[in-house]
Amino acid sequence: MAPRFDCVFVGMSTVDVLALLDRPIREDEKIDAQQVVVDGGGPAGTAACAAARCGLKTAVLSCIGRDLWSRFILEGFRRFSVSTRFIQMAPALSTPVSLIAVNRRNASRTILWNSRSVGKWRVPLPSLLRQGLLNTHCLHFDGHLMELSVRLAKLARAQGILTSYDCGSAQPGWQTLAALSDVFIASHKFVHQLGLPIAQALRSWRRRFGFHAAVTAGEKGFYYFAESSGRVEHVSQRHYPALDTTGCGDVFHGAFLAHYLKSHDLPAALRFAQAVAGEKTRRMGGRAGITMPRRTF
Repeated sequence: MAPRFDCVFVGMSTVDVLALLDRPIREDEKIDAQQVVVDGGGPAGTAACAAARCGLKTAVLSCIGRDLWSRFILEGFRRFSVSTRFIQMAPALSTPVSLIAVNRRNASRTILWNSRSVGKWRVPLPSLLRQGLLNTHCLHFDGHLMELSVRLAKLARAQGILTSYDCGSAQPGWQTLAALSDVFIASHKFVHQLGLPIAQALRSWRRRFGFHAAVTAGEKGFYYFAESSGRVEHVSQRHYPALDTTGCGDVFHGAFLAHYLKSHDLPAALRFAQAVAGEKTRRMGGRAGITMPRRTF
């Protein structure tokens, strides 16, 4: 029997309230926002939507409150045809909400958010397994539900399910999850936290963990360990007239998996993801700007 899903995305889903401003915010002032957008967000949630827009059958496992934002989050996923069967809702949780001030001049962002209760929530794994959580080709983790992610990654590896890790920061447990990953794509901020040059980090991870590895570097493009040459390669970023960079990294991960699960071609999948993420910057919101790129690879 073919798996129900191409990929299940495990981690954070949020509500993003974005305000477009013509300058940075300062304390104790009122600013006339040029535009206000309410959109779905979160690394796992937005990656699931991007992958679905690029043709994958996806589901998301996230924890949210049973509150006024619940329906907004669920309906947002349904608009992208992302399954919500694994969403965990509880009155004791506060749905993560991000308040994002976007500076129109340079697309920089100032973010305030509430997510602490979500990472500590005990997810009933046996129940989720009975619902078919592992009936998938791939599991993708954003690191926010670390304990659950490690348990799932062990089960997935035992069953030959591809595991993918979006490592955005040096959270406790990242090395354990990395050791259980087939694909590891980190942010340049994470590498900076480790105090390593990007090329050195990639070579070190390849020797230690053996996974396919890349580092995203925003407007500077991305770096990856090329299996064919044994070298670290850099691909620069095409210029986009960016309005808002919210969710670009999350879109990158979803688009990457959409290409990689079909092609198993790491460089081509990374370039495809770069194009989809670049196109996203033209619009406000992490998901509102998800479109197929004007050129493909």
